[in-house]
Amino acid sequence: MSLRLLRRLLLLAALLLVIVWTLFGPSGLGEELLSLWLSSLLPAPASPALPLALPRLLIPNLEACSGPGTPPFLLILVCTAPENLHQRNAIRASWGGLHEAMGLRVQTLFLLGEPVRPQPTWGKQGNGLAWEAAMQGDILQAAFQDSYRNLTLKTLSGLNWANKHCPMARYILKTDDDVYVNVPELVSELVRRGGRWEQWERGTEPQSAAVVGDEEQERGGRVLGSEPVPLLYLGRVHWRVYPSRTEGGRHQVSEQQWPMAWGPFPPYASGTGYVLSASAVQLILRVASRAPLLPLEDVFVGVSAHRGGLTPTHCVKLAGATHYPLDRCCYGKFLLTSHRLDPRKMQQAWKLVDSPDGERTVPFCSWLQGVLGILRCRLIAWLES
Repeated sequence: MSLRLLRRLLLLAALLLVIVWTLFGPSGLGEELLSLWLSSLLPAPASPALPLALPRLLIPNLEACSGPGTPPFLLILVCTAPENLHQRNAIRASWGGLHEAMGLRVQTLFLLGEPVRPQPTWGKQGNGLAWEAAMQGDILQAAFQDSYRNLTLKTLSGLNWANKHCPMARYILKTDDDVYVNVPELVSELVRRGGRWEQWERGTEPQSAAVVGDEEQERGGRVLGSEPVPLLYLGRVHWRVYPSRTEGGRHQVSEQQWPMAWGPFPPYASGTGYVLSASAVQLILRVASRAPLLPLEDVFVGVSAHRGGLTPTHCVKLAGATHYPLDRCCYGKFLLTSHRLDPRKMQQAWKLVDSPDGERTVPFCSWLQGVLGILRCRLIAWLES
């Protein structure tokens, strides 16, 4: 066999390997295709249940979504612990400081419970959190002990607040305070996925209700109420995950909470970052009290969505639990979220993909660097999976 023929065969084999990996690898299009098939497994939607009994709000921040201009297109709820002031400040000084993308308003709020231990006072007031809330205006606090096992209560409190006090928000992103969010690209992704409904003229107001009624509204000569708001539950989807029975583990789910006879959990999106449309939030809240109150909030949301007849849509750009090394092309062109960034790394990521004045740097990298950076991202996601 000639050397030239051998090189051609090796090149063809490498090309076929790349194609197969791209289509069927754990970080490739195969995941997207599988997520489309999941909808065939859904049961009939459950009937509405009694309203959830949720903790009262200590810092309700009822006016957070109000103000001049259009309502938020994207509301970001960041689950944080009372003591994680440095993480919150790192987010405020980076992606959380963005209040607009593609001409659409973005609102970021921090969601937390009551501290397990007494909190230090970092202001002139006696309560550090109350002072922080007054100074920053971005705190939501509910009356429950802030712990990992109470993440379900925290998330439900945030979704319930969004439904009641920010109903004009089109989408809600639930994330954590160690996650970097590529806000401009996420807004672009949501506009793209929303299709014609999201292509309203900049400066016009969306529907005031999360589910559109019969009455049509006209804004700026355009009819906005002529079709229903699309349901969307978008994230890094996990399927066929079985409950952990490890005693004392923070992911433990007891036999009483999820009997073995029920099999694996329904497909659910990783809690590090998933997006719900306003209509999906309403659906989950309607059926949530019928679902077992699992301590794993992402699983609980997935179970509630499943019972409501809603399947998650997989998006590999939402990183899930995967941590990606800092890379300009990867963070700027591919990822919508990246997990496990401490405050220092958060600032480094922000400086890497944004210019000093806060404007996005275009282009992020050359065409070749972009291809190599995205391939690196996919390889990391594949290895992590």
